[in-house]
This record gives sequence, structure tokens and C-alpha cells, in this order.
Amino acid sequence: MFGELGLPSPRFYSCPCQEAGRTSFSPLAQQLSQRTAPELVYLETKFAALISYGLTVDILNEFLPIGGQVNTRSVRRQLSCTAERMEGELGEEQWAFIEGCQRDWNQLPRPDPPLMVGLDGGFVHAKDQPSRAEGWFEVIVGKSIAVEGDSKCLAFVQTYDQKPKRRLFELLRSQRMQMNQQITFLTDGGEDIRDLPEFMNPEAEHILDWFHITKRLTVMSQIAKGLCGISRPSEDEEDPEVLDSAGIEKNLERLKWYLWHGNAYQALKRIEF
Repeated sequence: MFGELGLPSPRFYSCPCQEAGRTSFSPLAQQLSQRTAPELVYLETKFAALISYGLTVDILNEFLPIGGQVNTRSVRRQLSCTAERMEGELGEEQWAFIEGCQRDWNQLPRPDPPLMVGLDGGFVHAKDQPSRAEGWFEVIVGKSIAVEGDSKCLAFVQTYDQKPKRRLFELLRSQRMQMNQQITFLTDGGEDIRDLPEFMNPEAEHILDWFHITKRLTVMSQIAKGLCGISRPSEDEEDPEVLDSAGIEKNLERLKWYLWHGNAYQALKRIEF
């Protein structure tokens, strides 16, 4: 299955009385549409999805009796064909994947432990970027962590993928997700990422992860330090109001404390203040 097998493949000519698109055909080629064993295709696509094509070829030539028959072009072709086949097996995109009602969900069997899903985005820049407006694309990555069982990952290009919600739903369903199962989504609060898990599960909870919260508060604290001595217009034009940078920093610390302890009500009041 990992070597080269030669088979006689005679070609036959069609009878002139038959209406055929080609004058000759090969029965063996029609029966063997794939020229590579499924076991070898699995290894090629498995390694090529994790490392470079060149390293994949080196590993396969080192451990398998294939005699240097695998090259980077064939590995790339096999990976592309496998990806296209898997893409075709995905269902149609939907804006919501919640099915049934509360009565149906109560009749479901006891679900597995909760799932924790982290979603984040990043930008991939070209080596020789022509300008700041071109030569880059955004990638959305995610990881679903199950208490019992293996964790699973997904990734897609935001501006290219046409089925992002379907892709996330199929990943969760592969982990036996039920409509009565608790799921927690951790994101950075970006608009695209925040919309992705919406209407995915009635028991889902969306949380802005603490790293991005503190990142924003740190930037605001640095801005507050630069407001020392700066005044802003007030109702009394002759006596402008001087901004209290120390008071602003103190309010930001209180806001951080409320957010850390999950007191959203007091946090919103502090933001308005």
C-alpha cells in the first residue's frame, strides 16, 4: 500500500457506431479513479496539514518504501483534494443553529460536561507588503476544550470563508454537543468574532477574556496619566474645569476590581461616572 504497483491497463477503442466523447477508454482507469492508496493519502495529508510540504516529503521518503515517488507537488495536490472534499461535505451556512424548544431540550439525555471554546483573530502579513492596506489577511482561530475527550481546533480566513458558523457548529457537534449542554465562549470582543458563536446553543455563555479587558484598561490608564493639568471647557468659560488624572486612574482601578469580581452593574455605573 506504500509502494509502487504496476498493473496492465489496456485501452479499447469505441465502435464507430457508438456515440462517445472519446475514441478510446481504459476500464482499469475507470475503476481506479484514485492512483494513490488511501493509507498513503492519509499520511500525506496528515503531515502536510501540520508541517511544510518539503518536510512531509522527507519524512515519508525516510520511513516508507516509496522510493522517492512522493514530491512536494503531489503532496500539495493530495492535501488540496482532501480539503475540497471535506469542504463539500459541510452543510449549508445558517444564521442560527438552535433547534427545537425548551420541551424538546428537557427530554434530551444528560449532557456531557461543559465545553470551553476560545476564539481569537490575528493578521498574517506578507514578507514584502506593498502597503499597509494590502498584503495581509485576517485569520480566525479557535480551540474547543472538553473536560472529557480530546480538544479540537479550527481556523479559517475571515474574508474568504463562506461557512464560518457552520464550521464552528460541526466542530462542536463532533464533540457530542447537545442543545442542553453548557458552553462558554471566550473572545476578545471583536465584532466578527463576537457574532460567530451567536445562536449556536441556547445554554451558551459569551465572556470577554480577562487578558483583553486588562489590555484595554492599561491603555486607558496610560491615557489618564497624560491628562494631568489639562483643562476642558465648562459652563463657566472664565473658569475651565481641570481634569483630575489621579481621580480617573482611581476610577479605572475600581472598574477593574468590579469586572474581576463579576459585578457588571457597578462596573457600568463606574464607566458612566
